[in-house]
Amino acid sequence: MNLSAADWLYHGPNLVLAALFYTLLGRFLLSLIFSPDSDKVIWRVFAQVTDPVLKAARAVTPALVPNGLVMVATIFWLIILRMVWLLLAAMYGFLPRVGG
Repeated sequence: MNLSAADWLYHGPNLVLAALFYTLLGRFLLSLIFSPDSDKVIWRVFAQVTDPVLKAARAVTPALVPNGLVMVATIFWLIILRMVWLLLAAMYGFLPRVGG
């Protein structure tokens, strides 16, 4: 399957959002195993990659949500962003065509 430059207009941001989603999901699962101050390399890498996203999500997440659930709220925000991105791509006509 060859993607044209126009196809990447949709797929590029979608892949970034998907990677952030799965990285946050991985961090959430790792948080069930490791303590927040763990010195394990896998935990530190996931924390360094996802901390900026969590800080940005904290800014738009209502203060009612406790800090422990901000990661779950961030995963929810990323799902919403991917849906909005799909709808915008379909509405403005740059959704990739399926088939020939």
